[in-house]
Amino acid sequence: MSQENRTVRWFYHSIPFIILFLLWEIVARVIHNPYILPPFSAVVASAFSPSLAYHLGITLTLSLLALLIISLVGLPLGMFMYRFKEAEWVLSPLFWFLLFALGLGLGSTGIAPILIMLFGLSQLTVLLFSILIPSMVVALISCYGAKLTAVRVGFLLCWSLQISAGYQISMAGLGGQLSIFYHLHNLEMVYAIMLIMGFTGLFVDSVLKYMGNKTKER
Repeated sequence: MSQENRTVRWFYHSIPFIILFLLWEIVARVIHNPYILPPFSAVVASAFSPSLAYHLGITLTLSLLALLIISLVGLPLGMFMYRFKEAEWVLSPLFWFLLFALGLGLGSTGIAPILIMLFGLSQLTVLLFSILIPSMVVALISCYGAKLTAVRVGFLLCWSLQISAGYQISMAGLGGQLSIFYHLHNLEMVYAIMLIMGFTGLFVDSVLKYMGNKTKER
């Protein structure tokens, strides 16, 4: 892709963000109630907190580790199901059953309480929480030959479940910080963490997409 096409593409990518953040700033200034909607400029300033950078590092490291594990497990399993339909007939219904039964691992009725009972409130629990469900999802997607999509969705789940687990059991990481600031009613920091979550996830997804496309070209 030429440099000109890349510039045009990034220009179009930036349009909805510019509109969203501009409207956010204007509405926040109009209602003038930081306990409901703090200004976007104030949220951005809070997002550069050194403490948030530390917790971002923890969540990102564990999410990438989880992605590596589910790629080593889920992708080969999915390609095995793709190559041998008998394997898909055996495993696919089981995986769908487990996903529906565990509810994607979210909330008090998912897999989280089971892991907490087995391993306690630990980073191991958070890591397992972000591996078990995504591994099955990656296998189910890649069994149709869509390996890049499987990896991208896998990271989305690893990232989301890492934060969800951290929020539920208040461990170090963005999820734990989100829980703390939410209960302190510090919405400026809550929105700052959400910005970090969104842009970090978008950046990693872009890298995965770029690497996947480069691999296809070879």
